[in-house]
Amino acid sequence: MSLTPFVHLDVDLDVAAGGERIDLSPADRHHLATVLRLGSGAPVEVADGRGGSAPAALIDGAIELAGPVSWLPHPRPQLVLAQALPKGRKLDEVLRQACELGVDEVRVLDTARSVVRLDAGKLDRVRRRWEAVVRSACEQARRPHRPSVLGPLALERLGRDDEVLLVAHPGAPGLPTVAEAVTGAERLVLAVGPEGGFTDEEVADAVAAGALAVGLGPSVLRTEHAGAAGLAVLAAGIGRWGS
Repeated sequence: MSLTPFVHLDVDLDVAAGGERIDLSPADRHHLATVLRLGSGAPVEVADGRGGSAPAALIDGAIELAGPVSWLPHPRPQLVLAQALPKGRKLDEVLRQACELGVDEVRVLDTARSVVRLDAGKLDRVRRRWEAVVRSACEQARRPHRPSVLGPLALERLGRDDEVLLVAHPGAPGLPTVAEAVTGAERLVLAVGPEGGFTDEEVADAVAAGALAVGLGPSVLRTEHAGAAGLAVLAAGIGRWGS
C-alpha cells in the first residue's frame, strides 16, 4: 500500500486547527498539482519544517486540515554536520544523506584545502538550491523538521560552550564513546574536511580550542560519504535508532 504524500509547505501550523483551510503559495501549488500530480480531494500529510505535521487534503488549490497538528520535539543532543564545501554538486548528496539520517543542522565550511569558493553573486542562488534539496530530502524521509543550512563558515568559528566539536582526521582515535562525547552538550558537531581533508594545522588549532579529533574507521572515505558514516555512528550511539 502506498504512503500518503508527505509534503513540506511554507505554512504556519502553529496556529492551524482541524478543518482550517490554508492558502498555498504559487510554488506549493505547482509542487502539489504539477510535480506530484495530485488532484482536488487528494489526501496529503503536511509539515511546516518546524516539527509540526497534520493530515490534510488538497481542496481547490488550498490545503484543508483533516485532523489535529502533531508536534515532534527536537531530540537532544542535536546532531550537526559541518561539511567542507566539495566540488561540483557533491554537497547536494551530502545534504540528502544527512537529512535521511536525522541531522538537525548543516554548516558549510570554507577550509584551507577547499577548492570551491562561492562569491556573493553565486551564494544566493546556491543557497536556494541547498534549501530545495533539504526540503525534498525531508519529504522523502517523512521528517517534520527541516534542517537549516548555514555558511560558508571557517572551522575556527565552530564550537560553542554547549557543543562538542568532533573533527574528522585520519589516524585519530575512533569516535569516542557516547558518554565521553555527550556530557553537558546540547549539540554534537561533526566536522568533515574537503577532498584531502583538514590540514594538520587546522586540526591542531581546533583541538587546542577544545575540539576532539576523531577517526571514521580504517578506510579512506570520500568527503561526500564521510559525514553520513559519522552521523550514522553518532545517531546509533546516542539512542536515536532505538525503538
